[in-house]
Amino acid sequence: MSGDGAAAVPFVVMLIDDDLDVLAANARFLRVHGLEVLVADRTATGLDHLGARHVDVVITDLRMPDQDGLAFARQARERQPFLPIIFFSGYARVPDVVEAMRLGAADFLEKPVDPATLLERVVSLQTLSDATANRPRAAFDPHERDLPFRARVLAYERHLIETSLAQHEGRIAEVLQALRINRRTLNEKMQRLGIARDG
Repeated sequence: MSGDGAAAVPFVVMLIDDDLDVLAANARFLRVHGLEVLVADRTATGLDHLGARHVDVVITDLRMPDQDGLAFARQARERQPFLPIIFFSGYARVPDVVEAMRLGAADFLEKPVDPATLLERVVSLQTLSDATANRPRAAFDPHERDLPFRARVLAYERHLIETSLAQHEGRIAEVLQALRINRRTLNEKMQRLGIARDG
């Protein structure tokens, strides 16, 4: 959906659900709308995909036969610390939702998920990704070995904060909600990363 430049890089969504009918229907719906979709009916398969492919966003059921979506998210975060993860569940308990948010969930949807709602959430993440695509990417590329991992993490943190500040026109309350961090943590990160608070 980008356009200029060489070949457009596809936006890759990974769906994880042990309900094969729902998995197939959601995958078809997202593909029809121009997204590249990887599917997995177990979290182990999802982790294999993460090891082999670049993935832009993961959408996972909370309850899976091999392990739950929260355990999957912890392992996924070790591989890609800033990977957006959308959880969905038909019977989530409050502690599950709290833990999902603590793990930095991009969203938490109730099952059955309306495909249009799912697409809307993915497109909002894609739009944010596209809006920053013309910025230097080397620091965010997990395969870029010239930069130490710590430097890449700090560069990506700076990128996330600056992007969110711009997107929300400096409204700190909205930035805190978007980044899912508290005010003190945001202030410390901005100070450490040398981000000025204009506006």
